[in-house]
Formats: sequence, C-alpha cells, structure tokens
Amino acid sequence: MRIPKTAITLSAAAMLALGAIAAADTPVWLENDSAAAIASRLKSDFSLTMPEATEMIKKLHPEVSDADIRRFVDKHYVETRVIDGVEYMHRKSPRNLALLNPAMNGGSKPRGAAASKARIAYVDSVIACYDGRNDLGRAHNVTYRFTIDVPYNEALKGDTLRAWMPVPLETPRQQNVRIISSYPEKRIVSSPETSVHNTVYFEQPVTEGKPTHFEVTVSFDNLGEYFSPEYIRANIKSYDKDSEVYRRYTAFEAPHIIRADSLARAIVGDTTDPFECSELVYDYIIARYPWAGAREYSTIECIPQYVIDEGHGDCGQVALLYISLMRSLGIPARWESGWMLHPGEKNLHDWAEVYFEGIGWVPVDVSFGRYINSGDKRIEKFYSHGMDAHRLASNKGVCGELYPAKKYVRSETVDFQLGEVESTRGNLFYPGWDSHLELIEVVPKNINELK
Repeated sequence: MRIPKTAITLSAAAMLALGAIAAADTPVWLENDSAAAIASRLKSDFSLTMPEATEMIKKLHPEVSDADIRRFVDKHYVETRVIDGVEYMHRKSPRNLALLNPAMNGGSKPRGAAASKARIAYVDSVIACYDGRNDLGRAHNVTYRFTIDVPYNEALKGDTLRAWMPVPLETPRQQNVRIISSYPEKRIVSSPETSVHNTVYFEQPVTEGKPTHFEVTVSFDNLGEYFSPEYIRANIKSYDKDSEVYRRYTAFEAPHIIRADSLARAIVGDTTDPFECSELVYDYIIARYPWAGAREYSTIECIPQYVIDEGHGDCGQVALLYISLMRSLGIPARWESGWMLHPGEKNLHDWAEVYFEGIGWVPVDVSFGRYINSGDKRIEKFYSHGMDAHRLASNKGVCGELYPAKKYVRSETVDFQLGEVESTRGNLFYPGWDSHLELIEVVPKNINELK
C-alpha cells in the first residue's frame, strides 16, 4: 500500500511554520508554473545529500560500509539522482533499503505471503457469503467525513479557493452513494461522463487571519465481490473486438499505460486464455517487484517502466504495470483507486480491473498478493479475481481532467485521493493544506437487503 504523503499528518501549526513567509514572496507550496512545480517536487523527493543519506543508513544498519552503499545504488536498493551536478538520495531510500535488499530481509517473498489473521478474515467473510454461510460477510454501509483545511497565509489574502474532494463512484461494488451534508452547501458533483475522477467541488473566499475549511459527509454501501476460477472458466467467451469496451481498454494511454509486448509475451508464453494470462501476469509481478515507499507520481515520466527499471513498486505502480501488460496481450484492463478502509489500516490505495467477455469486469489487487499462509486455495488466490468489502473507489482512470476543470497543475497528476486545492494565483501543494478522511460508521449489511 502507499504511505500517505506528509501533508496528511502535518498539524496546521506545522504547516503554518513551513509556509510562513513575507507577503511579498510566494510560498514554495503555491505553484503557478507547472514545469517549476515538478522540478521543485523532484528536489523535495531527492532531498538527502549523500553524506546525510549515508549517515541515516549507517544508523539503521551499522554494518554497512560506504562501498556497500555504492553497491546498493547499482542494484537499485536505494535510489539517487543528480540535480544541478550534485548526487542526492530519495528521502525514503534509507528505510526502503531493508525492504529491497534480500540480505536484510531474509530473502524476498511474494506479496501477501504472510497475511495477518485479520486480512485473511476479510477475504473469508466474502467467500462465506457466496457460500451461503454468512449473509453479513459481503457488505457494509459506510459513512465518512472528508475535510480539507487551508491555514491562512498572507499569500492567499483576498483570494478565493477552489477545492475538489473524492466521492465514491456508483459501481456494482459501491451502491446507494449519498451526500449527507457539505460545507459550503453549494457544490458541484462530477459524473462518469465528465471525468474519470469522481469529485465534489467547492469554492470559498479566504477570510483574513482564519483557516479555510471544506468538508463533505457521504454514505454508501460497499460490497465485496468474488469470481471463482471455475465460474470464470465456465462462462468466459471470445472477445468482441469491435465493442467499445474492448477498443477503449486495450488502447495505450501514454505516459503511464504503455506497450510492453516483449515482456508480456515472455511472461505468458504460448498461453492465450485471458484468465490464465491474468493469473500468470499477477504471479510474475508479486514475485518480482516488492513494495517500497514511492516517489511523488508527478515526478515519474513513465510509471510501469519505472517499476521494471527499479525492480520495485507501490500499489499504484504495480497496478499500472499490470494494466500495461494485460493491454499488451489484447486483454482489456483498467485502473480503480481511492482508499482502503480496513479496520486500523485506513490508507490511500490503488488496484485494477480486468475484463473477461461473458463475465464482465473482475477486480484485481496486485499489491495484496497471494495469501499463501491462509491454508485455503480460494483465500490464497482471492485478490486476482476478487475484492473485499473495505474500499472506497473514486477513480476509474488516471491523468484525467477534473470537473470543473483545474487551471493549474494538479498536486496528484496521476491519481486523485487526497483532494486538490487552488487559488486564482496557483495550485496549493503540500504542506500548504491538510486533508483527512474520518470513518464515522461502518455497519455490516445483509446482502439480501441490497438485491
């Protein structure tokens, strides 16, 4: 899973301290030039000088030598970049080292191989519902509050802020979506026809000396879903290659959904069955690309190629690799993302869907991997053709336009999870504001009540 950005955890006081400057100056988080914004984000991500990074790594791993660190760079266990003629290390690399170096973690294991009892129980509850053993195991009614707070800064004096927040899409796994209340009350809600990012939009003038607050409270029914291999094999049909679904979701969308024909064919060999191809691609990714803390997506030119080159990826990065590989095989696949809402594990999260003719869209969460320790083959392989009932999906694609359209560069140029804020003078990047998702209530719901 992706670790939330610093903006989520910074207090308002800390943000004010970081952003406090003279009114005549422009805070670093107020971005009105796209190229300069990306360059600034890159410098922020690669913020450790090599002496600083070396000191941090040696505190974590006293046995490591300077020569070892150069070797780690060559093996992509840590990531560096030369900026203005100086080599810097990615700020997350010191802690990523133990995740990526097999000598430090007892050898790489496939994703999900040591799933917690709670994680296994979430899967088992969905399967139990399909088995008729637990009518409450597959659905929850979720009520949450999403807030954005922008501390006052002289650079915002007299301005009006525009804010976008994520709201659930209406899908087979998300039903009865309802906005209970919002502040301000006046709002604009997007639709699948206007954007691949489902949003609620607000405008509000800045009050001098006071923070600007936005919030929305939403209720929806969240359903788990499971397609057994037996069901898929019995019902799968040949693709209608003239259909809109097939043409749209086998197309390539630069820069983050790309052709990877040679790798895709190397993974599946002579296999042509779409379901078997999906299983082979899934297993290849979880065995080869371990999780590590990610760079800002806006600083990566091509995310699936980055995973291939660096040998690791977070949830969204491996999802984009999966989608690229499936489309390269002529199998429709698409993005889905938002939040994971598992008890005690609320976080940003990204996954995918694959389309099988005769069946429809099937959820695929590459990041959750194989629950090998579950002792149950259905649970072990669940996430390549199933989804638990603890999600909030607000995106069906990447790099789309927001609705209403944003004027300046987005903070999240690929995905949309934390929200977006801009003024008439530029985009507000982190730490110029803070967002928070609060779960108010999660209540199990009888699946038969939803039919």
